Amino acid sequence: MKTSTRHLPALRLSVMAASLAAALLAAPHAGAQLSSATIQGQVTAANAAPSAGAAVSATNQLNGYVYRTVTRADGSYVLSGVAPGTYQIKVGEQKAELVTVSVGQTSQVNLALQGGVQQVVITGSATRRDVAGSEIGTSVSREQIEKLPQVTRNFLSFADLAPGVRFNVDNSGNVKVQSGAQNQDNVNVFIDGVSQKNNILRGGVSGLDSSRGNPFPQSAVAEYKVISQNYKAEYDQVSSAAITAVTKSGGNELHGDVFWDHTGTNLTALDPFQKTAERQGISRPASSQDQYGVTLGGPIKQDVAHFFFAYEGKKIDSPRQVLAQRTDLLPNAGVVPGLLAQQGSSVSSFKENLFLLKVDAQIDRDQRVEATARVRRETDLIPEDAKLSVAENVLNRSNDEDRFDFKHEWSNDRWLNEARLGYEKYSWNPHSNANKPYIRYQVSPSNTDNNVVDVIIVGGSPNNQFREQSGTLLQDDLTYTGMAGHTMKGGVKVKHISYDLSGTARAVDQIYERIDTVTGLASVIRTDKAIPASGVDFANNQYGLYFQDDWQATSKLLLNLGLRYDYEDNMLNNSYVTPADRVAIFDKQDPRDGAPAGQTYAQSLAKGGVNIRDYISTGSNRKPFKGAWAPRLGLSYDIKGDRASVLFAGWGRAYDRTIANHALDESQKNAQPGGEIWMIKSDHKMAYTDQFSFGLRQALGMWNGEAGYTNSRSHNQFNWFGGNRDPQGGWGTQSPIDPLWGSVPGFSTLILGDFITEAKTDSAYLKMDKPYTKASTWSLGATYTYSRGETTNKEWTNDIFNWTYGRSTAGWHPSTDVERHRLVVAGVSDGVLPFGLMLSGKLTLGSGLPYRITDCSTGFDHCVSAKGNGSAFHQVDVGVSKEVGFRYGKVSLRADVLNLFNSVNYGGYDGWGGGPGNPQNRLGGDNKNLGTPNSVGGPMRTVKFSARYAF
Repeated sequence: MKTSTRHLPALRLSVMAASLAAALLAAPHAGAQLSSATIQGQVTAANAAPSAGAAVSATNQLNGYVYRTVTRADGSYVLSGVAPGTYQIKVGEQKAELVTVSVGQTSQVNLALQGGVQQVVITGSATRRDVAGSEIGTSVSREQIEKLPQVTRNFLSFADLAPGVRFNVDNSGNVKVQSGAQNQDNVNVFIDGVSQKNNILRGGVSGLDSSRGNPFPQSAVAEYKVISQNYKAEYDQVSSAAITAVTKSGGNELHGDVFWDHTGTNLTALDPFQKTAERQGISRPASSQDQYGVTLGGPIKQDVAHFFFAYEGKKIDSPRQVLAQRTDLLPNAGVVPGLLAQQGSSVSSFKENLFLLKVDAQIDRDQRVEATARVRRETDLIPEDAKLSVAENVLNRSNDEDRFDFKHEWSNDRWLNEARLGYEKYSWNPHSNANKPYIRYQVSPSNTDNNVVDVIIVGGSPNNQFREQSGTLLQDDLTYTGMAGHTMKGGVKVKHISYDLSGTARAVDQIYERIDTVTGLASVIRTDKAIPASGVDFANNQYGLYFQDDWQATSKLLLNLGLRYDYEDNMLNNSYVTPADRVAIFDKQDPRDGAPAGQTYAQSLAKGGVNIRDYISTGSNRKPFKGAWAPRLGLSYDIKGDRASVLFAGWGRAYDRTIANHALDESQKNAQPGGEIWMIKSDHKMAYTDQFSFGLRQALGMWNGEAGYTNSRSHNQFNWFGGNRDPQGGWGTQSPIDPLWGSVPGFSTLILGDFITEAKTDSAYLKMDKPYTKASTWSLGATYTYSRGETTNKEWTNDIFNWTYGRSTAGWHPSTDVERHRLVVAGVSDGVLPFGLMLSGKLTLGSGLPYRITDCSTGFDHCVSAKGNGSAFHQVDVGVSKEVGFRYGKVSLRADVLNLFNSVNYGGYDGWGGGPGNPQNRLGGDNKNLGTPNSVGGPMRTVKFSARYAF
């Protein structure tokens, strides 16, 4: 591309009254951007026709990289694929003020050419952002990541600033990100434009499932955006919340930092259960959590090549108190004294190391390259149950990940091509050296086997598994901006991924024993025999292509038009063959009582609506899903043309996948002679969600307001369910919420897998945002969401089992993952406190999550589900820091207080309604502890100290 050398009058920059975040504003017709931003606008001469063919450039102030284009025939220009950051914009040789763009944003900068002016200026509001387009979400800046209080350095912990999104940490430290009632497996995170999808385990993102660790070094994240609805066509393998993050890069100056965070039991208040344990003589052991790291970035050659390195470590010694439950029902006899003697204190140890190295270079004026390597190593010594497991009932869980990504960019006046090559390997390996059986002791208020509750767990951990996904990625995205009013983008993705799934979740026998409330002796309720280790390994090819056009149809109307297609050729091990011993039982006479002579077991199942032929795999009859066409449409309308009031709406379909671990469950369980029968339906489908939303974005003085309605309905969620039917095609004498366990003599339960479960969420939300300005010295954002979530899963949640699918009593249930009311407020100020102290805070209020109650008060063959209402959630977090500069850098000291007012937020409740007998609860059941909290759902008051040196 040639730079224009013709003389240009000096310029005056006029920005349409909608605006920028800290500098500029989201664009009217920009393309979606997974890891970049767009700067666009109009160049005109005063009282003259649009200026065509003018050279426009933007220079990155961090690394000196220059992005160039020329104006189109109508005087408009688009600089696409711009890395988030601060830029000097020029038309010819005339400079404008510095502008800043964020990931996924488009900044509208209109340039008016006027003679006699030497320095152009930016006019218009600087407090509006993301006002155009149909996406619903929230941007999280680097300042928020660094300044808002948090106890863990998981950058996703601020995802709940977006409407309807929750970031949950259970009492074991495991993390879950979820949007509405949609399955957490359908979340996806994109880092520098690359999907981090977990193909083998739950949680949506590799390394997020069953881990106390962080999926990525927070110190390497520059910023991110959470999109809860109506993402554009380039987003793949996501049908819930999409999170797109960009990493830091090195610049023309050498910069780095070193940090350390610390908290521990001496800085954390006791929760109610720890207080109870201490009253019973079991003290909380001393423990600590330390997080530490270093970053370094700078030039390899100024304006040409740069590097960035980040390391973060995390070490947790978390306390736990083993405390037997329902001791009020236990006599001081039999096995009881020996079990109670195993109560006590213990520490669970965790260690994680995260590394990232990034190198980028500008090869010439039209080409750039970027290479990123990332390593994660994690070990975690954890109990099977934090409260019930004695010291020996633990396992070692490791999470390891290696990723390498390479990107090449080529651009000219009208085109931008981004080519990517990637490699990934992620493994999850919980393992134990146990040789003793796992024994779960239980007790019953009625002293029968019907309504038992847990007391304590002894023996070894049965968990000994290995899961690994590894693969290569080839992806290419092409953007064209040469047609006035249109930004068109298309892409193709090919990924070859291999799965190595092995081990067993039951390496030792699992025994359930009931303690007699009179004698104290234990009797076996049931024994689940150990399952020999086995495995499957297979390869899967994933293909995706899309096209999208952001069309500025008029000066006020923006249309976002997109279509995506995805296909996988081997999602769930198509070559698997159902073992002959399992297949043989279906065509034989049904041997159970009540079966007419000549009626096979398959015919009995057919009477109940189960065509077992659909589930028998021959190794060639499994059919990949070919119908994953996903249209995604949106619009926004600027009512007055000044971006003060913008209406928006969107509708779209988004497909995702199911995890490969289901294929291992099928193979592993069927390898056990005479065991359970697990079968996946041969006609595979892909999970998808239809999304619809509309709303209004409104300027309110210094505030940005947004009100909207969202609707999402998810289909084809994979679930295992009870496949057995009695000879009449019914469910025997089972209660309405139970499957008919078993199958035919000689085998255990028939369990079928299919894409059957649905979920839906309706939400209304209100957002208010006051951006930071130097004059006010503070920023504040608030999001209120009213939600109603439902699911067809019998467990009222996103469990992988939906046992009663097919029963007439199955239907829609309240989702236990969705609060009716939720408010999140976050703010930062560097001018409220004296002495240059920085103050930050976050308030989270919720009406409480419902929970499911099993009510058997009218008989154990008439059990039903009932709704329990959890208590409200309220947490206030604050942070105070002081930064002191000196010749060789800056030192900052900081204190965060999580849950300042030490509110008790419960995370679980006793959901056993009890059986018939002496009514002791509101449902008439005999469990007097119904609704009693049994776990906490957030931290007690925790103080964390931090120190950081930066240069």
